[in-house]
Amino acid sequence: MHEGMFAALDPEDCRALLRTQEVGRVAWTSPAAGLLILPVNYVVRDGLVVFRTSRESVLAELGDEREISFQVDDIDVSTGNGWSVMFQGVSSTPTSPAQLEALRVDGPMPWAMGDRDLFITLQVREISGRVVDRQEK
Repeated sequence: MHEGMFAALDPEDCRALLRTQEVGRVAWTSPAAGLLILPVNYVVRDGLVVFRTSRESVLAELGDEREISFQVDDIDVSTGNGWSVMFQGVSSTPTSPAQLEALRVDGPMPWAMGDRDLFITLQVREISGRVVDRQEK
């Protein structure tokens, strides 16, 4: 028999786990399309979650300061062990020339083809997470 044990993660553990992955999911309510949850590749720079997109993408509307959630997880389906973390806050677009240049050099590299010159950042306000340890009994 398997029994899972859930435990809350503290914010520092959540931040550390965020840095171990490259792909997360951003969720928000789009005025044009309703509730959306989309995968993005990202980096963490100066405490901000950063991803980039095309100016024509639905993700571009996140440059207009929206309330968003960002979720990252790592689940081992063979053992049932894993974790999930969620970061909530406000999205925006960096405008400082120095910050934009730094992100062009050391920011997320887009996987999709085409022009992806719009950086979106998440200023985190709330952090939560949990871990599950599924052990045989």
